[in-house]
Amino acid sequence: MIEMEKTLNLIEHSGDWGSFTTDVSGKLIDVSLDFCEHFSIDKRDWLGVSIHDVIQGSPGQKQKRVIFATLFGYSCLLRVTNKDHQKLYRVILRQEDLDHHEILSFMNAVDGEKMKKKIVKSNRYSFDEIVGESPVITHIKELAARIAASNSTVLLTGESGTGKELFAQAIHGLSTRKNHPFVAVNCAAIPEELFESEVFGYEGGAFSGAKKEGKPGKIELAQHGTLFLDEISELPYQAQGKFLRVLQEREVERLGGTGCKNVDIRIVAATNRDLKTLVQEGKFRQDLFYRLYVFDLKIPSLRQRKEDILPLAYYFIQYFNDRLGRDVKKIDATLQEWLLSQDWPGNVRELKALIERGMNIVDGNVLSMDALYISPSHYTNQLEKEHEPLHSLEEEVRKAEINAIQRALEEADGDRTKAAQKLNIHIASLYRKIAKYKLK
Repeated sequence: MIEMEKTLNLIEHSGDWGSFTTDVSGKLIDVSLDFCEHFSIDKRDWLGVSIHDVIQGSPGQKQKRVIFATLFGYSCLLRVTNKDHQKLYRVILRQEDLDHHEILSFMNAVDGEKMKKKIVKSNRYSFDEIVGESPVITHIKELAARIAASNSTVLLTGESGTGKELFAQAIHGLSTRKNHPFVAVNCAAIPEELFESEVFGYEGGAFSGAKKEGKPGKIELAQHGTLFLDEISELPYQAQGKFLRVLQEREVERLGGTGCKNVDIRIVAATNRDLKTLVQEGKFRQDLFYRLYVFDLKIPSLRQRKEDILPLAYYFIQYFNDRLGRDVKKIDATLQEWLLSQDWPGNVRELKALIERGMNIVDGNVLSMDALYISPSHYTNQLEKEHEPLHSLEEEVRKAEINAIQRALEEADGDRTKAAQKLNIHIASLYRKIAKYKLK
């Protein structure tokens, strides 16, 4: 902030480089004498000339009070003032007024302020944007809204694609912390060797390549706000102990540090796996589990609230109408029937992706099966499933296991370890079943 104030003070007290005025059409109607002197021009040559022939850079930034532009080969900052349908451009800074160090200091200060605002504004969702009026989703929304007023930890559970982060942001937006940062951490996306430095931060010289001034982690960035830990089940075991201390003592110790810093944050965690099972398998600390298990909100899958499928589909249609310039008003009867017949293993995320695909292809104002490129045979097979004859229990179990394994492998991109985790079975059991059913 000191560097920014120094730079702004320098701008305010720098020499006057002159000014020029344009009319409503953008043509020069006046040029000051000092501007002519500083830029070595003759006023008579430039009256009536378009602003676009005078400055190069960003004359189109009409809403900006200060713009950057190049005037006759000089890099300048101009203050723009609107008055009586005219526009006054006053040169407040020319390139020789600032050295390289001051420019960098100014930009670093601006970037720092932007980052703080970006973190606070990252809270984009409210409970109004959780679409659905089914009894199960209405109950969860009401419960989440009541919990929002508290500062207690919340654990959001549910299948992938059900909208757990949306709920987390809505809870934050309704809490007393809503004007402070909402910082999301995807525990599965950060490599284990980088996790501590990214989340807990580090001191200068903590490891090779570390910044000499150190770096705050996600926990510190969430100060006075909400820290959202997505896929908490993937939290490295070693880091689980450090997180427990954050929850218990409300303090964080940076990597390589010798002291602790107090933090005032609320923790909202989410997972699509059964933490109790992971505790039993020794993969998740029991003491951390109980610290997280204060409020457990289970977000329902889409197949548990099928009455919300069509309202959601129309919500996404309107969303993509706005972004893609479409005018779709209706879903035809065949597609409606098909949408309601699906199990939606990817939940709301899968439905949104399907609607987006159709909205990119649709021709007209009715969304149909043709726009989704779903083969008629696939549609027929889905509808006929309900009328298939019931087989023996052993055969039904066999088919169910095969379908579940194939789906898990597909979602895990063929990674059998991840597929076993999704199915909540040991990797050896998965290999045995793959061999038993002769699956590829």
